Amino acid sequence: MTSRRRLIMGAPAAAALAVLAGCQLGGSTVVDVRKFGARGDGAADDSRAIQAAAAALRSGGTLYFPPGTYRFAQRRPDGSAAIVITGVSDVDVQFDAGAELLMDNVDETARTGTSHGLLVRGPASRISLRNVNIRWVSDAKRSIGDGIRVVGCPAHGGALPAGWSGPRREVSSLTLSDCVIRRSPQAGVIMMGVSDISIAGLRVIDSRADGLHFNACRQARIEDYTAVDAGDDGLALVTYFARQFSFDQTAQTFSFPALTDWSNTDVVVKDVDIVRGRANGVRIAGANRVTIGDLRVGGVRSGAAVMVDSAAPGTDVGWNYVASRAVRVDDVTATDCDTGIHLLARPGASGDKSFREFDIHIGDAKVDGCDNWSVRAESLAEHRVSGLRIDDCSISSTSTTGGNGGVGIVQANGVSLGHVSIRHAEPVVAFKTVEARQLAVDRLAVTISASEQPEGTAAPCVSLDASDGVIAELEIDWSAAPTSWHAVSMSATEQCGDDFREMPVAIGSLKLTPPLGTSAITCR
Repeated sequence: MTSRRRLIMGAPAAAALAVLAGCQLGGSTVVDVRKFGARGDGAADDSRAIQAAAAALRSGGTLYFPPGTYRFAQRRPDGSAAIVITGVSDVDVQFDAGAELLMDNVDETARTGTSHGLLVRGPASRISLRNVNIRWVSDAKRSIGDGIRVVGCPAHGGALPAGWSGPRREVSSLTLSDCVIRRSPQAGVIMMGVSDISIAGLRVIDSRADGLHFNACRQARIEDYTAVDAGDDGLALVTYFARQFSFDQTAQTFSFPALTDWSNTDVVVKDVDIVRGRANGVRIAGANRVTIGDLRVGGVRSGAAVMVDSAAPGTDVGWNYVASRAVRVDDVTATDCDTGIHLLARPGASGDKSFREFDIHIGDAKVDGCDNWSVRAESLAEHRVSGLRIDDCSISSTSTTGGNGGVGIVQANGVSLGHVSIRHAEPVVAFKTVEARQLAVDRLAVTISASEQPEGTAAPCVSLDASDGVIAELEIDWSAAPTSWHAVSMSATEQCGDDFREMPVAIGSLKLTPPLGTSAITCR
């Protein structure tokens, strides 16, 4: 009689692997990579075993990685990823505690990545990625190699995007829980054309591009996310602009002519830490109905803790995106960044409203130690940006360069600020407006802590140029202020007079410590 072992060993390899892999657990078929020949010792090349196991996964099944280090060394694999999930539904990819996918396929000569770690490609639905742990063994310059990449096609208006090849391939109901990505040559996690997303417990460390990136997605919830040393933005919600609904094959991005239900719409983000990074902490561009809460950003030296921007065609920016709407950010802390909160409009020469009329509401912000600006709202054209409301903002700074770590509003209309307090170590311009119309500030308090007067004339701490509006309450406190100090500087077409309430930027009440009299405000 032929033994079962001899039967398996003598059968073709694919048949043998199928026999070894087939087991049932709670009604679900578990595809164990070890049963496909993976050793998980960190030395053997487990590429073929991993690919075979992923190919054997069927709807309703689980791809399982037991404890171990699974080395993937194949360069430019079929499907462009170590693990490819497509054409299935109701499946899990489960890494056990201590399991790791080690990507060892960087091109050593070119120093570039040659594949993604895990790719989910539509059609696919109800996909769960649990405890997925992917690490690149060696550094690479920015190149191919997202840790987790998910690509579907938005169901927008029933039409396929121009440039899209083949039928619509949707990805929906995707869950990531307790996943870790390290040293990816491109983004940590990127999602494009995906709906109904849940992410919890994600850690991205030392990516070469964005930590977590969304393009043309909808209905997402992100909670307990950390990005450390991202090569670009820590979290990016970016949907691009084009004259028609389209897909750029080269850039692999979706674009729309206006905000839609696929413009990274209905996204809820909470409990996020962004540590350092080479661009912005959070980037919001072309997004719609986004809520962010409990956000902490520290050490972002080349961008803003929170950047919200637009760019019209012809504005000398490589990418274009319309102004975001219905964005709410609460409980944001920015520490030791270049800029805290930055609203930037690039509407171009035409001044198209879709590139300059935002709807951004910051509920509560604490900004400490930002070198350039703590809060900045500006348009880079003569057409004004609008749509910023900040309820409460507390600022502390010691900077005397750039924007002095203060508040700057340029070419803006209708900016509304609730309670703003600025504590600065030096007598510098801490609150500055230029061509700001219909400015509305409930209360502005500026405290200068310098105990000595600077050489020469001290700068005003509030500068209001070619602006109008109302500051309901203004309090300025500098105990060491000279009696000749002009705390507020304002430009006006006519002499301001002595009534603060009749100035171009009307001041409802003014409190100065020590009292400096009417000379505290100078008109130019």
